[in-house]
Amino acid sequence: MVFHEELEADAFNLLGHLRAMAGNLRKLTPEHWDWTYAPPAPTPRVIAIHTLAWLQCDRQHILNPDVTTHSPVPEPPTEPEEICRALEREADEWEHLLKRLTPNDLEGDRKQFGFGPINVRGFVTHMVQNVIYKHGQFATLYFALGYDGDAPYEAPFPNPIYKEALGIG
Repeated sequence: MVFHEELEADAFNLLGHLRAMAGNLRKLTPEHWDWTYAPPAPTPRVIAIHTLAWLQCDRQHILNPDVTTHSPVPEPPTEPEEICRALEREADEWEHLLKRLTPNDLEGDRKQFGFGPINVRGFVTHMVQNVIYKHGQFATLYFALGYDGDAPYEAPFPNPIYKEALGIG
């Protein structure tokens, strides 16, 4: 993986995690959309809707620096397939946005809900962080529900890879 600009790396992370999450959300059976392993933990539905709302909000902040003219984010869809489509549409919107931002645009001054300062780079970073975090929350539920198999999880630690690939260790 070779990136030549920070926005390439941002797009890779944000869009990759977002589209992977939408794809795996589609694999859930209807009863699992509102399942959680503990009452304080979010459900897949809450994770998806929370992700969607912040993507819409921060994109509005980037595109329109005058927060006094912002609109509340739209009410989210309720049906799982519609939620997945909305996430994918939002991924497309972010892809288009990230492709047209320039390094100078990233320095643009903004205020989040009137508080700040935060620049456009800060909003992009917030979304990269938020989408990865939400995808991680969802992945925990996805594993707990058995969608990634039922064998015990085996983390791919680096030392066995060194051994196999290079004979080190």
